Amino acid sequence: MTNQELNNKIKKQFIISGLLIFCSVCAITLFASSHQFVNTQTTPKWLGMLVVIGIAAIVWNIGFWKKYFYTNHFLLLSLFVFLFVFIRSWGTFGFNPTLLMFMSGMVLLFILLQYFVSECPSCYFYGAIIIFGVALSLQGILQYIGVISSGSKNFAVTGNFDNPAGYVAGVSCAFPFCFFFLARQKKHIRWGAIGIAVLMMVVVVLSGSRSGVMAMVVTTTVWFFVKSKKWKITNLIIYKILIVILIPIMLFLPIILYFIKKDSADGRLLIWRCTLDMVLEKPITGHGTGAFNAKYMLYQAEYFNTHPDSQYARLAGNTLHPFNEYLLVLCEYGLVGLAILALSCCLLFRAYRRHPSKDKSIALMCLLVLAVFSLFSYPFRYPFTWVIFFLSIAVICNPSIKTPPLSILGYRSHISNLAARIVGILLSTGLMVYSMTMFIIEIKWSRIAHSSISGHGREVFSEYNQLYRWLGKDGLFLYNFAAELHEAGEFEKSLIVFEHCTRYFNDMDVQMLLAINYKQLGKFADAEKHFKLATAMVPSKFVPMYELVKLYMANNREDDALALAKKIIHKEEKVISPRVVEIKKQMRQLIQALEKSDNLEKNHKMGDESINKNKLWRSEMPEIQFRAEALPP
Repeated sequence: MTNQELNNKIKKQFIISGLLIFCSVCAITLFASSHQFVNTQTTPKWLGMLVVIGIAAIVWNIGFWKKYFYTNHFLLLSLFVFLFVFIRSWGTFGFNPTLLMFMSGMVLLFILLQYFVSECPSCYFYGAIIIFGVALSLQGILQYIGVISSGSKNFAVTGNFDNPAGYVAGVSCAFPFCFFFLARQKKHIRWGAIGIAVLMMVVVVLSGSRSGVMAMVVTTTVWFFVKSKKWKITNLIIYKILIVILIPIMLFLPIILYFIKKDSADGRLLIWRCTLDMVLEKPITGHGTGAFNAKYMLYQAEYFNTHPDSQYARLAGNTLHPFNEYLLVLCEYGLVGLAILALSCCLLFRAYRRHPSKDKSIALMCLLVLAVFSLFSYPFRYPFTWVIFFLSIAVICNPSIKTPPLSILGYRSHISNLAARIVGILLSTGLMVYSMTMFIIEIKWSRIAHSSISGHGREVFSEYNQLYRWLGKDGLFLYNFAAELHEAGEFEKSLIVFEHCTRYFNDMDVQMLLAINYKQLGKFADAEKHFKLATAMVPSKFVPMYELVKLYMANNREDDALALAKKIIHKEEKVISPRVVEIKKQMRQLIQALEKSDNLEKNHKMGDESINKNKLWRSEMPEIQFRAEALPP
């Protein structure tokens, strides 16, 4: 076998291996789910992807490393960004190994994709994404018609995701790759691409995702404008027709989408308004990684305290994301983070302009989809988005382009190659081991959480304490642990865990259980403070106000109880439920009892009978138990 034949064989094996790794990552990040985890849809996707990346990176370091390790400006910028994110997180919440492993996984993913793209034709990756996009679309169609069940009780079309946002992000990311095959010479390929694009558009509309619809319309319009410069004269009529159709759609679509779900859109306006308050407090460097989950609800509560008659009061709810990735960057990393993001965009566009190609234009369209989608949703919560994001960047910064690469140390040497290889192997091994360990930890958490729900809470507290060492910076785990301690009557311990939980995760449910813990311990002033905070966080909820009325009655503060009870019965119901009906019924009974008692007192005829009736109301009023579920949604 000649050297040429050997090289061709090795290259063929490399291409096959690269495609298998890429397809494995895509399949896991789109379809992986398991009831062995607390978060049945998202956690398996993340951990599965990190395990595959770790294994692939080890194999790559050992078997496929080039003579020298080269990088580009964007990889160096990515390393700087991840270092900045990690430092901001460490400065706010201390060392977080999970964040470190995530960033290591993303760096290795980018390096792998960059290497694969440099050696493999990009059409192979584009074709694979199209296939996954079709599978995802067909899954959504089957869910919509009821053939298979959805991943959520509240939405008909979610794929293997917890809500439509992740599903539509996956379909939307696959959509621009249809344009690549529209430029093919063969008619059946072009018609196939059109059919697939229409299928994706239909399933996005069926999902009800306005962000997805907007992203697809904007991307399609931009693509037609760009491609129109290369069209022949014979296509001008078609071009003019499309422009006449697309421009009005672009102008009026945001307005139409706003009124389709007006309340939902107004709710996001509230979130953006309160997030801007956070930004204005720390505009330069932001509040730190993960600070939104820990602090946002406090700002929402402050907003309603200063605007008690706000029209947004009935629309407010527990919020874990600002529904805008740029606002999240601005909130957690300030103007510095936004400047880094802007610089990244400039570098990418510069890389494209220096060596434009059809492959790179499709990658830009994909980034445009993500850019538009990120204005109204949270696509980067899901791992498949990161895969497509780094693939697009790798294509745009393709090292096969004849530009001078940068070595790790600024020069080409065997030392730099060896150092890079050692670092790569250490990172890959650490990532694989840590991800597999977290697999075991997450499964164990799910098992003991379900055991506690079944009534075996005290029996698994020792196991909760063991998991605390691994998941002590996971807000949902801390919430779950504290809620179980509360249910077991361990109020002091529950308070300790809840106070720690508020550093990473804080919402109305956390404040409610904090208040009830303080109430059980006889610390009524602290209980009142947290009940009021819970009420301000989500003014549309009745339970915090109801519990506050009970607290006032227990402390003989009838006037305060009466005033709050009147607010409850006149309060607009966001959602009519048996619980709300029962609460209002009891508040009417309380008002009648207190007003009757007050009238008797004014007439100097308040006797034992009225006092007994008031006591009877307190003792016999049916309890409406507030129990935050062990596994919050």
